[in-house]
Amino acid sequence: MLAALQAEACLRPNIQIVVVDGNVDVAKQNNDVRDLLARGVDAVLMSPVESGALVPAARAVMSAGLPLIVMDRDVPTDKTLFIGQSNVTMAEGVAEKMAKDLGGKGNIVVITGLKGSSAAVDRDKGMKNVLAKYPDIKILATGDGQWIRDPSVPIMEDFLTAYPKIDAVFSHAEESAWGAQLAVARGNHCKDDIKHYTFDGSNAGFKATKAGTFQADGNYTPYIADIGLRAAIYKLMGKDIPGEQAYQFPGKELVLPDSPTVVQANADEWIGRGWGDFEPTPDPCKK
Repeated sequence: MLAALQAEACLRPNIQIVVVDGNVDVAKQNNDVRDLLARGVDAVLMSPVESGALVPAARAVMSAGLPLIVMDRDVPTDKTLFIGQSNVTMAEGVAEKMAKDLGGKGNIVVITGLKGSSAAVDRDKGMKNVLAKYPDIKILATGDGQWIRDPSVPIMEDFLTAYPKIDAVFSHAEESAWGAQLAVARGNHCKDDIKHYTFDGSNAGFKATKAGTFQADGNYTPYIADIGLRAAIYKLMGKDIPGEQAYQFPGKELVLPDSPTVVQANADEWIGRGWGDFEPTPDPCKK
């Protein structure tokens, strides 16, 4: 997201950007936004770490009369524009692949993104939309992986202890999926052939999908901050943003087109088009 923002800013010498990092801390991110307002910025682009907790920051920006462009994760309060792809339809695509692979029946566990974030809520909704058609696929348990690896390892270890048969893991983030795989290997469950379905759209994730480590990767692009900057400029110029529309929350939204779910058959097509220049974590069950 930052790379996309910087690339767009380089094309516009009259624009200066100030970047702050909330470090996955809602209190720090709220304070960061207030600091930006104190510095006299003209507009704020924000990707909230958690939806409800960033409402105070959003309200502060709107109260100051500045454009507020929210990206990737939404806030359930007034803003100028929310930009993102649909996490619901993306999750439906991944869940459909899972249901097909399982033959319409089996036991799954779910490792969500950070509880309360709009992306986690919507990915869960998309999965459940699909599973409503497959009553023989049972959700055994759900845990909050917080989008990262460390908490996902003990969550998956607990699942493996509690449930003797797990057919698949539906993880809201690639990092969580890699954490779950580590727990599977540590617990000597590689022979169980547990399948992994995840999201994030990194090049590493696409490579892992090609290798069969993941059975599907939800193709969500973070390359949206360039659009966010252009939207802020439009508003500062008093112009409407092409494609913006009303939706269930206050303010407007701009829904970006869906990208195809990445599976082994189309992974080569997408490797190099994802984000990140790091390599995938080796599958611990294939040493």
